[in-house]
Amino acid sequence: MLKMVLDAIENQSKEAGDKVKNELLAGMTAPDFEFPNQKGKVYSLKDFRGKYVYIDVWATWCDPCCQEIPFLKKLEKKLSKKKIVFVSLSCDKDIEVWKKMVKKDKLKGIQLCMGKDTTFWQDYLVSLIPRFILLDKEGKFVNSLMTRPSDPETEKTLLALPGI
Repeated sequence: MLKMVLDAIENQSKEAGDKVKNELLAGMTAPDFEFPNQKGKVYSLKDFRGKYVYIDVWATWCDPCCQEIPFLKKLEKKLSKKKIVFVSLSCDKDIEVWKKMVKKDKLKGIQLCMGKDTTFWQDYLVSLIPRFILLDKEGKFVNSLMTRPSDPETEKTLLALPGI
């Protein structure tokens, strides 16, 4: 029974990934978004023009998401002088829980919370988290299913970006 459930989850994940690959193609303009950081300042995708944007869609209650945090911190530190911004976009509905974690874990990069907003999920075809997305300096998709920070290929891919 468990194998059937795991197989069904794997198939659903593959189907979702195929849909993303077919609909959010490299070179397409990414939909704009506006979300607040932990201090209430609102950021828009447009604020990051001129830099690559590595988006981490995550939540405080998501163990696989939290396991990526140390790897993301290392990437942020290694690439801090490059033309890339790291945007961690939480989908926590309880914004206070998210704020506490940002402070407690000293999370770096741009920390934003979409709260109960589901438009981003629809626009970016997010069905599972963690999810990583790479945009170019003009806000266009480079990879809508980017590798995780824990994957050694991620750093190589980012360092190979033109003009980073």
